[in-house]
Amino acid sequence: MAQTQTRALYRQLLKEVNLQYTKVAKTDLYANEIRSIYRQNKDITDAAKIASLNQTAADVVTFMKGSRKHKELRELYSGVVMEQKLKIEKSANLVGLQLPEQYDPESPRPLDGSDREQAVADRVNKAFSNQ
Repeated sequence: MAQTQTRALYRQLLKEVNLQYTKVAKTDLYANEIRSIYRQNKDITDAAKIASLNQTAADVVTFMKGSRKHKELRELYSGVVMEQKLKIEKSANLVGLQLPEQYDPESPRPLDGSDREQAVADRVNKAFSNQ
């Protein structure tokens, strides 16, 4: 049983290291270090020592999985990672508002009376058509 658990933890460690470090850094440094640690401890026969090492490996796997999930969730939902304009736009959309068009100095478009009336009418129609 301990040998099966040890192999499963070893595979999980290598998988997490591959996902988080090997692919990103394009180096096998961390995976090689794990392999080296397991090779150093392959001759241990004391059941208590094996259980202790397996528990440490399980803790490391849990930490690495949690760190990866946390990073994925931060990238997905965090306003810190989002650029400021996108954050403001999403906040406005959340409460049903739209941001006004940004003034572009490269191609200014002044609103004269007819354009302004049409723009207001379009916004009103759009606002009431969503409900």
